[in-house]
Order: sequence, then structure tokens, then C-alpha cells
Amino acid sequence: MHNKDYFKNYNCWIKGNVIRFANMTNQRLIPEFINSITRLVYKFKHKKIILDFEEVDMVFPLPVVPIISYIDFFKETEKIDFEFINLNGYLKHLNVFSPLSADKLIENNNLKCLDKIWYFDNSDHVHILSSLISRDIRRSIICEQGTLDACIWGTNEIMDNVIQHSGIKKGFILAQTRKTNKSVNICVFDYGIGIYKSLRGSVNHPANAADAILLSVKEGVTRDKQIGQGNGLWGLFNMVAQNNGYLSIISGKGGIKFKNYGNDLDTFKDIILLNRTNQATTVNFHLNLSNTISIKDAIGGHEIIDMFVENMHNDYNQIVYEIDKIASGTGTRESAIQIRNELINIYKKYHKKIIIDFSNISIISSSFADELLCKLIVDYGMFQFQRIFEIKNMNNTIQTIFDKSLIKRLKAQP
Repeated sequence: MHNKDYFKNYNCWIKGNVIRFANMTNQRLIPEFINSITRLVYKFKHKKIILDFEEVDMVFPLPVVPIISYIDFFKETEKIDFEFINLNGYLKHLNVFSPLSADKLIENNNLKCLDKIWYFDNSDHVHILSSLISRDIRRSIICEQGTLDACIWGTNEIMDNVIQHSGIKKGFILAQTRKTNKSVNICVFDYGIGIYKSLRGSVNHPANAADAILLSVKEGVTRDKQIGQGNGLWGLFNMVAQNNGYLSIISGKGGIKFKNYGNDLDTFKDIILLNRTNQATTVNFHLNLSNTISIKDAIGGHEIIDMFVENMHNDYNQIVYEIDKIASGTGTRESAIQIRNELINIYKKYHKKIIIDFSNISIISSSFADELLCKLIVDYGMFQFQRIFEIKNMNNTIQTIFDKSLIKRLKAQP
């Protein structure tokens, strides 16, 4: 079937009951998709829709999260049957055909969070997703001061807004990192009532959707002070501005986009809605992980607590990194790289001695020892390594593997 056979928009095309996507990188795909799917469902009464991804190469959190969320809406409310065809490997990995419930992370917090679409519908989901997304970023890339805290703040506050203010208490999230430019891109979406309808009955009285969004990034603006203080999007905006990142918020018929240290502001209006009830909200933010953020300056002198790391502290306020509880195996370089990145990021934030505990580990591979411990020693130097890290509970076998790997690594140095 050729594209010329389709009724063509710029970013997706329709023919019969088939929607073919031209890309998953342009946010203009979203209104085109809304027009296409409402046409097929409400005008032509299709109960089965085929979604063809043959043309899709790269995928960005915006627009893929809103698209997959709208598909969920039509599954739930109109009982539409969707068939996904020609998915590439990354789209399959994202679970676009069936977003994952955050319940899976509560059952098994060793699951990886990045590059997967999750849905959440309660405060426990919010807590574990914000914590584990930050954990996986920390394991993927060495980050500058404040950026991981900004990820925790941003994901937690935006998702909490969905639970508290959307009217449906169900949202979707995707976090995507790019190692080439050391960045993270996170999109949170809900098909609830939207920011304008949420604030319309408050003391703030926004004039329209764009005005409501501008109000939402001001300090202390909220629908109900009994529910929240209204500092979530305000704090995120300050963090993104400091970082020279990017923030876009689209809700109802309005939208705004900030970049260039918060100095460049674009506004949008007359955005196509799914319907008047489900006006929807999309918050998409991009952080440069190599640019620092002062969390105290961004949110008025407060610190952000990373509970995942806080729970590593022992009774003597030392950080104990238990390999058997945290590592995804001790046999591969990949696992060792994740641990090394995490250890470096933890030290960069806390500046405390870290105990690397090998309790209950019977054996490690030479490549694991080299990638984790030997490279840390080479990178920091033996004196600095011993000042920062302490190794405990290595058995004789692991000690021998480590010693041989270290000798080999040191000999390989120029």
C-alpha cells in the first residue's frame, strides 16, 4: 500500500480504518491524530483501527506519550480495538501497545524505568516512578550538581498534579536519556480537565487556557491551598531556566514554551481538543545533565531528598551500597558501568564516604571487577579512591579476581 493512497496530513495519513504515522518527533502530529481518530470513530463508526508505524524512525516523548494516551482513552471509553503493525524495536521496547502500570515497579523495583511508557493513578505510583526514573538516570550518565534532584522534583510534582487536579487521576509518563549530548527528556500527559478548567473556579480567575498556564508557573498558584502550595511548576520552570533547558506546557486550547534560560517564551492558542471535557495537559521538559542547577535558588532555599539514596544510610550516617540488593548481576561490564555511574553521582551530591558492600556475593567476573573497581581506582587515583570509597565483605575468590584485574588494568595504563 503506497502513501499516495491515503488521505494525507503532514504527520499522519488515513485510509479506511488505517492510520499511518509519518513520524514520532513532531508535536503537530497530536492534533492531526485527534482529527484522524475522531473522524474514524465518531463519523465512520469504526470499532477496529489499525495503527501503522512503518514510516517511524526516531521517537521523542512528545508526541508519543500523548498519542499512546489518547489510544488508551478510546480503548477505555469507546471500546475501540487497536492493532499495531510495523513497530520497530524501540517502539516495542516502549510498550506502546500496552503501557505498563507502575504497580510492576512496586512489585519489583529492579525493573528499568527509562524508555518505557508507564501509567500511574495513585500517590504510591508517583513516589516510585519519580525515585526510580532518577535512579536509572543516575546509573546511565554522570550528572552535574542538581540535575538529578530536578528530575525528582519535576516528575514528582507534575505527576502529583495529575492525581490532585486532572479530574481523572490517571496519567502517562516517558523518560528518555541521550548519552550523546548528556540530556534527559521527560513527558507527562493526562487526558483530564486541563489547567484552565482546574483553575477557573479558584481565586486566580484565568482569562483563557494560555493565561491559566502562565499562572501555573507562578509561585503559590493552585486551585486549592488545602491540597497543594502551587509551587510545583514554578520550581520546575526555575530549574529548567537555570539549566538552559526547555519546558513546554500544553493544556486545553493553549500552550506555552520556554527556552534560553527562560527568556524566550512562545505561546500557542486554538489548539485542537479531543472534547470539552477531556481538555488534556502535556508537560514536557528537557534538562542538560552537564549543566548545574542550584536547587536552593530554584525553590527558595529548600533541599530535595532522594529517598532511594537516603535509604542507603546506616546508623552512623554512612552510605552503604549493597551490591547484592542494587546491582543487576555481577557478571557483565554493562552492570558494572551502571554501578560506577551511580557511585560517582551519589558522591557528587553527598560528598560522603561510600561503603561498597559485597555481602552475599559469591563471585564476580573479571570484566565486572575491571569496569567497576579498577576504573574507579585509575580515574580517582589510589589515594583519592581510598578517601572516598571503602570496600567491605569481599570473599577470597572475589579478592583474587579483583587483585588480578587491578594489576592488569594498571599495567595497561600509559
